[in-house]
Amino acid sequence: MSIRTTISSLVTMVIVLSILVGLCGVWVLAASPVSTRAEGYIGAVMLLAMIVILFLGHKLHFQGPWVAPLRIISIFLAIFLTARYLIWRVEFTIGGYGIFSLIVGLTLFAAEIYSAGFALLGYFVNVNPRCRIPAPLPSDESQLPTVDIVIPSYNESAELLEVTLLGALNIQYPSDKFQVHLLDDGGTDDRCNKQKIAEQSRARRRTLQQLCLNLGVIYHTRVHNDHAKAGNINAALDSLRGALMVILDADHVPTRDFLRKTVGFFLQDEKCFLVQTPHSFINPDPIEKNLGTFYDSPPETELFHNVIQTGLDGWNASFFCGSAAVMRRSMLLEVGGIQGDTITEDAETAMILHAKGYHSVFLNESLSIGLQPETMMSFIAQRVRWAQGALQLLHFKNPLTLPGLKPMQRIAYLASFSYWFFPFSRIITILAPSMFLLFGIMVYNATTEQYAIYGVPYFLSTMIFSDFIFGKIRWPLISDVYEMVQTPLAAPALAATILRPGKLSFKVTPKGEQLDRDSIAPTAWVQYLLLLIVLLSLIVGGWRWLNHPGERPQLIFTMMWEFINFMIVAAAVSVTLERKQRREQFRIAPMHPIPAVFHAANDRRIAVRITDLSTGGASLRMPSPEGVHETLKPQENIIIWLESVREKGRVIHIPAKVKSNISGQLGVQFQYQNTQQKAEIVDLIYGDSRQLEERLEQRRKRISFFAAYLYIAKKSTAGLGNNMQFILNQGVHAVMRSTHRLFVVNARSLWTVAFSSRSDRG
Repeated sequence: MSIRTTISSLVTMVIVLSILVGLCGVWVLAASPVSTRAEGYIGAVMLLAMIVILFLGHKLHFQGPWVAPLRIISIFLAIFLTARYLIWRVEFTIGGYGIFSLIVGLTLFAAEIYSAGFALLGYFVNVNPRCRIPAPLPSDESQLPTVDIVIPSYNESAELLEVTLLGALNIQYPSDKFQVHLLDDGGTDDRCNKQKIAEQSRARRRTLQQLCLNLGVIYHTRVHNDHAKAGNINAALDSLRGALMVILDADHVPTRDFLRKTVGFFLQDEKCFLVQTPHSFINPDPIEKNLGTFYDSPPETELFHNVIQTGLDGWNASFFCGSAAVMRRSMLLEVGGIQGDTITEDAETAMILHAKGYHSVFLNESLSIGLQPETMMSFIAQRVRWAQGALQLLHFKNPLTLPGLKPMQRIAYLASFSYWFFPFSRIITILAPSMFLLFGIMVYNATTEQYAIYGVPYFLSTMIFSDFIFGKIRWPLISDVYEMVQTPLAAPALAATILRPGKLSFKVTPKGEQLDRDSIAPTAWVQYLLLLIVLLSLIVGGWRWLNHPGERPQLIFTMMWEFINFMIVAAAVSVTLERKQRREQFRIAPMHPIPAVFHAANDRRIAVRITDLSTGGASLRMPSPEGVHETLKPQENIIIWLESVREKGRVIHIPAKVKSNISGQLGVQFQYQNTQQKAEIVDLIYGDSRQLEERLEQRRKRISFFAAYLYIAKKSTAGLGNNMQFILNQGVHAVMRSTHRLFVVNARSLWTVAFSSRSDRG
């Protein structure tokens, strides 16, 4: 064992012992009986201490040696206020108003226990985050390990796959040290022999074989489609020869320094089985697109990929996420390849290898760009699959009982998997205040003063801790909105999984989908029903305030709670209006406009700047003098000259066709003449990890709690307005169509009667 490993183990042991001792002390203090006035002072002092810690964190820009002690102190304060709140809830707030009130109150308390328990696990995960820098590589390239880059595919288009393959081929690594492989599960022998899809599958196989031949990529397929993605990778494992294996999803394009930043960890630690990097995305998910948050708020996925994974890495429990990762092939073969007993094969594989005593690394640097699902149903289906897989793992390979895992790893995996019970908790917390406001059922027996003493410090402490740990990349209520969107479909799916955990199949998440028109998602009716319940509850709550003054001590915080619920459900309703998506390739705007020159007819040469681009085309900003661009017409062929990204000083030529010319902004479509030209554009868009990080950093910023709530209020209000307008327009169009059909039918009937009468007279 190395000195570094020994020191790391000792530090971990000290942290764990400190946590255990601190937790015992916190619980004893929280359970000690004191007067109500003293409790109020204690809560206020603890909350003030957390506010001071948050203030100090802001002053230190959440960096430096003092941040870790502040984080630990804030965790203990948050745990104290949580324990104090739960003890008060058990002793004073449940029951006393009949059996039905008791049942509903216990149900709500169970949801709170889940939330508090998950928060405690989250405190544990984030107490010791590990922030790594890339391990150095040897100067002698002959000492670098060989690498196989595998790209599993099922139903993705050849155009999408070509971009990913070109990105993999663009990686800067000795050419004799790595090989790219396409694993085609859409062209298996079984599929090529199935009557209904045989012709389509054979055509796909031929197309992808030719693509691989043109690019110098090795094509793989297999006989059957057993075990989906896991089986696809395992079928190719024995034919690979590299010491390491990179796994990239079909839509995840790597940056050119992907291997140079990840391979060194395997040379540094012979027991390292995995280096995982974050998943970053070029396009908005359906919630970001429909709610309009893509350009002015942090990405939702970064909470897990940039914060939780670093926390897990501190306990040697960061896990494989299915893509953008490097694995040691020999260790993977040791456990029979990618595991396939559950539909979340990635986390399952990592947990089994952790149980073997091997190490994982999470490098918090974005080194690939992927695509998110375009439609609400695809997005929810993806998240439901993750949730079902987590429940399967808890059932079949429970981390608390799996042999070989260390205690800290058990807790870390439990924290990761237990998150997915949120749909049940979400339903309860949405409906609980309505039980009191609509029916007078006492689900939470407390006055405003009591809640101010116990509930408010607990509630605010969780928000303050969240802001301290990940306020830059996750704002208040954002998680609530994402959970609310998923809940209507996730809750029944998870209930079915609990009852029959083995009856599940892996379903590929569609990517690159197109929507020809705006539409309402199928789950909208559930969200509208919940919104109606919450809105009616607020109205009835106002009536209760006027007509039942004795209930006002409970009504104050219940109405505030319901108002927050209204904001969450309103935002969930807003995203059910699906925005059309006609463009296949999502365009990105470079951090700095790219200088270029294009050649048009009559040897005209015009200096321009590329303001946005995709592999299909670009927008060019023309020079300011009037008249320079007026002679350019749509469909005119031009050649764009720009400097090569890979080889400074070399100019590449990209043929293009003018598609639009509006006020000096030229839209062009690329007309590639060879693969190298497209490879250069792929490198220009995806290759630079620094530009990727700069784009992501633009969206990361801290805002106040008030600003965060106001942000969601504005977005949900605008979204609701758009929804109402769309539904009204659809209704008007439906009435007009019905009126038109009725008019035509009546006109025909009148004509028939008139003609028949004339015939009779004749």
